This record gives sequence, structure tokens and C-alpha cells, in this order.
Amino acid sequence: MIVALILGLVLVAIPLYLWRRPRAESIAVMPQEAGAIAEPPPAEEKIALADPHVLSCHDPGPKRTPSNECDHPTDFEKAMAKAIEENAPCVPRDQGGGTIVYVADVSFKTKKSLTVSTPREGRTFKNTKVIAGCLMAVKNKLSTFSLEGEQHQHQRYRVSITATYPGTVK
Repeated sequence: MIVALILGLVLVAIPLYLWRRPRAESIAVMPQEAGAIAEPPPAEEKIALADPHVLSCHDPGPKRTPSNECDHPTDFEKAMAKAIEENAPCVPRDQGGGTIVYVADVSFKTKKSLTVSTPREGRTFKNTKVIAGCLMAVKNKLSTFSLEGEQHQHQRYRVSITATYPGTVK
């Protein structure tokens, strides 16, 4: 019985090994492919943005709309994300990495009221001078954005985007 079990195992194991073993031609090609695959593109050098979140939306009067019922001002969200991405070099490499939360307060009633801030909640970046520089760069970029053609349901929005900068958190 034991001999039959060993013979059955050998008859199954040897063909499986020969079928799955590495071939000489695949070994010769493998180092080139492995080098191309093993080295990921420098994704760590690129800023990562979270999806925009509408924190609140308001209309004139005492009535408040819950944030989960707010629509998204998509053109403004795209412009804000683009402004953050274009100003990614505001964080020098030697400062390390981390996250900064950008919050924009947009008023469509006046068509010009736009403020941007970086609250401490959710922020892992410690250097306040770098944060202030990034905030000014994003504010300057968004100051040219026109609110005229934007589709929206409410008069005022607070939109948040979290940016994760590459590097180790210091």
C-alpha cells in the first residue's frame, strides 16, 4: 500500500515539476523584465490627492443642508485639485513628506469670495513655513478661477482636498 502511494505521488509530482519548472530562455529574459517591473515608476515623487469632499453647503437664511445632501461644484473641485498638483514643488525634498488638508470656502453669491485654509486636523506635515508657502501658492492659483459658469445648487460651499506629499514624515 505504501509503495503504491509513493509510486502514485512520483507519477504525479514529476510531470508537474517538469511542466512548471523555469525554462532556460525565460531565465535569460527574466532579469531584463524583472528590472523593468521591479523598479516602479517614481510614484513616490508624485503628490497624491484624495477625492474632494464637500464639508458643507449653505443658502441664505437659517436653514442648513446636511453635507451628505450637498451637490459637488465639480469645475471648482477640478481647479482646486489642479492648483494643488501644480504647486506640489512647494514642499522641498529635504523637508520630508506628509499630508496637508486644503479647505476652500466658496461663495457663489458674491462670485468673488474665495478663501483657502489648511486646518490642523488631518495634517501630518509639521513645518508651518512650508505649509504657509503651499497655502499661498494654491490661493494665488485659485484667485484666477472664475466662478461665473459653475453649476451649483447652493450659494456657499466648503470643499476639502487632502494632499499627500512624497517622502518620510519628519
